[in-house]
Amino acid sequence: MHPEVQELQNKLKEILYDCAVEIRATKAALYLLTNDARFELVTEYGFRGVVRPLADRTDPVVDRCGRGRTPFFINGLNVEPRFSHVMFESASDRLLGAPIYLRGHMVGFIDMRDKAGKAPFEASDLPKAQKIAERVAEQFANRNVFNQRFITLSEAPQRAPLVPTSVPAAEAQAPAAPAPRKPAAAAKPSLWGAERSAPSNVPALSTLIIEARSNADRIAVPESPETIGESELAVIRDLLRAMLLIPGAVVASVSAYGHMGGVQELAARSSLTDEAVNVLQSKLNLWLTKRGDAGGFVRTNINLPFGTQDAQITAAHIQKVFTAPITAGSLRGLFLTVVFATTPDRGAHELLAAFHKQLQTAIEHSMERGAMQSTRSRIAEALVEPDFTKYPELRRHTDSVVARVEAFARFLSLSPADAETARIVAIVHDAGMRLLEYERLYRKKDLSADELSILKEHAAVGASIVEPLLGNEIARAVLCHHERWDGTGYPNEVPGADIPLAARIVQICDVYETMIAADSYAPAEPLETAASKIARAAGTQFDPDLAQKFVDMLRAR
Repeated sequence: MHPEVQELQNKLKEILYDCAVEIRATKAALYLLTNDARFELVTEYGFRGVVRPLADRTDPVVDRCGRGRTPFFINGLNVEPRFSHVMFESASDRLLGAPIYLRGHMVGFIDMRDKAGKAPFEASDLPKAQKIAERVAEQFANRNVFNQRFITLSEAPQRAPLVPTSVPAAEAQAPAAPAPRKPAAAAKPSLWGAERSAPSNVPALSTLIIEARSNADRIAVPESPETIGESELAVIRDLLRAMLLIPGAVVASVSAYGHMGGVQELAARSSLTDEAVNVLQSKLNLWLTKRGDAGGFVRTNINLPFGTQDAQITAAHIQKVFTAPITAGSLRGLFLTVVFATTPDRGAHELLAAFHKQLQTAIEHSMERGAMQSTRSRIAEALVEPDFTKYPELRRHTDSVVARVEAFARFLSLSPADAETARIVAIVHDAGMRLLEYERLYRKKDLSADELSILKEHAAVGASIVEPLLGNEIARAVLCHHERWDGTGYPNEVPGADIPLAARIVQICDVYETMIAADSYAPAEPLETAASKIARAAGTQFDPDLAQKFVDMLRAR
């Protein structure tokens, strides 16, 4: 056992007992990584001599912790056969495992068994187990154990070339002794453009990317929404209008009970009489009653895509009514109803079935897109916190740029996907500042050429940080948000339309907000003066079309 682990054994045992207090596990064992890449029992309680002293990477608990990187539980000997012998040998039938990660490497795990009162482990136990594992990891945050050298952001004894690439998967899987540094010429080609040498005071980016990956593991993916939102309603409205093209169809509606207080989106070929609306609603309620489903009050929004030139739809026009439940993700209480003025033929039935399936798929895709956007936003915010809170002016600047980008995206009528990409880039465009002696250079007047060159590296550093977590599209826009339309910008002198759209949008908003800020490094410009400078730089620093539209937006306001 490593001497530093022995020194902390009492503290580790104290932390382990929280498994009994917070999770009510009757047995728990703490294993930590050894020099021979196995996991050694450090301390335990409750096993009474039937606990394994060592575990290697063939051990099912080790394997599951290494693959999943998050706590997991198994209730019952027969749930997953590969865990059966591990539980049987220790006379237990319920198991909760929690991996311990430090700087992106798995350095240990906690093996918990048999919740008190013969209760099963539950999902609510997982975040508790995660916190206990994190407390163990904190004990080794700055210690040279587990064959690793842990470098804090404020101390960087070993420098590395600035090559913004992601960490190879093999490096993240198992700890290894530090390898001799290779000459810069042997470095892996950059994903971002030409190779660039780093200023001598930039920490090793690989260390920081591993840390960022480790932090990202703790960002929870939001569960699928239980109610429909405005984006789903927009999808529904579009498809309901399309369903009216089915021969004989006169009304198409989606009723959502319990969603947003109860809402019904209805599209019709012409206006409906009150009697027709009542007949339609009564037929739907009767169908729900026969199924055993609950109806209720819904707020009806009627859309007339073909206008009101045709005669009103009356109760006599309601010849055939077809209703079917909509299954989309975890949503319940959604129903599609289509009204025909004549008996539909086989072709109409097939079209109706195809539209029903397409509607379900479209709603699911909308929900997944919303969940993904929410996750990206949370990751972006996590990348700039808590560091930006140390610099309130930088935090205010970032928030101002984000707000300006959102307004500009609306003015440009960007697609939802492009607008969201621009917003995410605005959040993280200065993420690289936190590594570049920003505390010393923060709002410093009269920067020297060397100091300015250091700060200019924030584009490349920020891109390398966000790429493993937010992907190449966001990272490239971060990298290019100081490139110029005439090709004289930095870091790679990318010209014109080769600069990503999101980068061009963020650049204009970034420069404008810097000029008008009262707490900037230069005196604040009047709003009209700042707008005029944006206009004059159209075609040189900025995309000429975007610059003109930005000025139009400002003057319209």
